[in-house]
Amino acid sequence: MEMDKKEVTPEVVLQYREYEVNMDDVLERVKDHYVAKGHKRESIQDLQVYVKPEDFTAYYVINDGIVGKVNLF
Repeated sequence: MEMDKKEVTPEVVLQYREYEVNMDDVLERVKDHYVAKGHKRESIQDLQVYVKPEDFTAYYVINDGIVGKVNLF
């Protein structure tokens, strides 16, 4: 009898110089920033995040049109 394998949820941490940030936290900041701009969280259908540690910034594109940025650290 085969056992069902549980899918692993990875923890992704970005380390840059003396800084460290959990990427799940960055994704939540992106979504919160989107909502703060007057949008509904439920309206997110497509999300790309571009992490640029040398700028200490994560840039995002939501639903192929809404762009923004949040601080990484």
